[in-house]
Amino acid sequence: EPRALDPELTVAPAAGTGHAIVVGHGRVGQVVCTLLDRHGCPYLAVDNDAAAVPEQRRSGREVYYGDARLPEFLRTCGVMDAKAVIVTVAATEAIDEVVRQVRALRADIVIVSRARDAAHARHLYRIGVTDAVPETIEASLQLSEAALIGLGQATGLVIASIHERRDEFRHELQQAAGLTSDEPSNAVKRKTLRRH
Repeated sequence: EPRALDPELTVAPAAGTGHAIVVGHGRVGQVVCTLLDRHGCPYLAVDNDAAAVPEQRRSGREVYYGDARLPEFLRTCGVMDAKAVIVTVAATEAIDEVVRQVRALRADIVIVSRARDAAHARHLYRIGVTDAVPETIEASLQLSEAALIGLGQATGLVIASIHERRDEFRHELQQAAGLTSDEPSNAVKRKTLRRH
């Protein structure tokens, strides 16, 4: 006898406007959502884990079940009126497909995506992300920051230096992907995302 579908899986997202869509509500997605909340940024979180979503919803988290690789689901999430899509899932094939689908629907939307490493980040820039965040580079920057502060360097200077190095990495990855971070669209999108 087939198991009854958990009613939490059938709750449809109520799409707003000017919101971010967070794709993936695992450990990374939950941290992103917490910080969006902290900064008062409206968002809608989605995940395709049929076991995790009902549990998370019952614990008070606003997350919806669905597959962000499907254009119809993206439309249900209000992608046409959203400000950004933030891809936090780990599987590279899924990331690529979400980015392609979102970019096909909206040429102008900000897409920030997790990337496995520098090579994957370059690939993501080529297929249309606004910003790619390679795990390996972020881990190395965080290690450097902790080490420098632990060695007695001034926290403010260390943080400024880390931000500068992150920008250099981003520029190098975009150049390697055949883009430049001097393109107005990317620079404007990044500033817009940071300002709101």
